[in-house]
Amino acid sequence: MKRHKSIIPLSHDHYHGLMLAQLIKKGAPKYESLPTDLIGKAKHVKVSWEQELKQHFDNEEQILFPFVQGKNDEIDVLIEEVLVEHVKIKLLIDELDSTDNLESTLDNLGVLLEKHIRKEERVLFAKIQDTFNLELDELEGKIIAVKDNCST
Repeated sequence: MKRHKSIIPLSHDHYHGLMLAQLIKKGAPKYESLPTDLIGKAKHVKVSWEQELKQHFDNEEQILFPFVQGKNDEIDVLIEEVLVEHVKIKLLIDELDSTDNLESTLDNLGVLLEKHIRKEERVLFAKIQDTFNLELDELEGKIIAVKDNCST
């Protein structure tokens, strides 16, 4: 499904999030110029959180979700699920500093992050777009892809 122009930046962020999820899952292949050791991967996750994921979550939580909440019960349920996942993702990132099993924590985070992004792209965003297609024009320019924002 082609994304509505106002939420394309979130989909661009999701692409980078999926790459991160693949990198940190157990048994991940080597990716050029990305860390291969567990400590390097954990550091990469923390940098990605500070530079990308945190802002992405804020864009969803402060712009997109408030715009659509309270208007469709199915979307509201999905948003609640996604918000719980945001908390779990943040907790796993925080756990990277103190875990006794870094490989397992990274793997759990990678699996959760991938499932989370797939749910947003395939279910939540699709439902939002089907329900609010024309209204989403009001959001145009309010959501900027994190990578685009970092390069300005």
